[in-house]
Order: sequence, then C-alpha cells, then structure tokens
Amino acid sequence: MNDIKNLKPEKVKEDLKDKSKEDMDLNIPAIPEAPKKKDRITLDSPGLTTDLLCKIKKLEQKNIKVVLVNCERCREVIPVPIPKNSIKKSELPVVPISFVHKNPKRKDLHCITLHLDHDFDIRRQRISDVILDLE
Repeated sequence: MNDIKNLKPEKVKEDLKDKSKEDMDLNIPAIPEAPKKKDRITLDSPGLTTDLLCKIKKLEQKNIKVVLVNCERCREVIPVPIPKNSIKKSELPVVPISFVHKNPKRKDLHCITLHLDHDFDIRRQRISDVILDLE
C-alpha cells in the first residue's frame, strides 16, 4: 500500500478500483501511467530553418535516411544521416547508432547515440563527450 500513499487522492480511488483483493493482499503496486510522448520532429515541424532543410536534401540519398534530432547540448535540431542497411539488416529490434558532431561554433565535440527501431523512429537518445586518441 506504500505506492498508493504517494498518489493524489482521486488517483488512489481509481487505483484501488483497478486492484483486485489478491493484488492488495500481496501488496502488488499499481500500474504506473504511461510516459508522455514527446512530439516527433518532422519536415513539417514549425521552426525548421531553410538552412536545415537544405542540409537534409543534401544528405538524403537512396541508401541514406536522414533523421532529425534535437541535440540538447547544441540546443538545435540537427540532421543525422543513417545508412538504411545498418538498420534494416540488424537483428536487434532497436539499433544503437552514434553520431559525432560539434556545436555551431565548432567547439565542444560530442556524440549523440540514437537507439532507432526499424521504422527509423528514435526510441532513446544519449549525449556523451568525445575523447580522441591523438597518438
């Protein structure tokens, strides 16, 4: 019952209705709400610059799919070219792809690792610093 104590009163009533006596006896927690979906960035999204649209057209080819990513470090939407075969031929249901780039001022080299499904939808993304071995 600890999980129910932390919920809003109206939510507690709903959760108690959905829980069986057995669930309550065994202290099985309520099913959490589904996470809210973030809006997906597409070519029709507002605020895309003409410069970005030109980059997309330049990068996209028969064997390359361009995915738009909101880079939290750069605070910009960036186009990421993804080789179609790397996703389509993968046995993994969600494929990790890393893209190294710099912020617009050409400083702060960093990497975005995208986890893409076979429809090229981003399931997860992480940013990391890049350390190069110069030897």
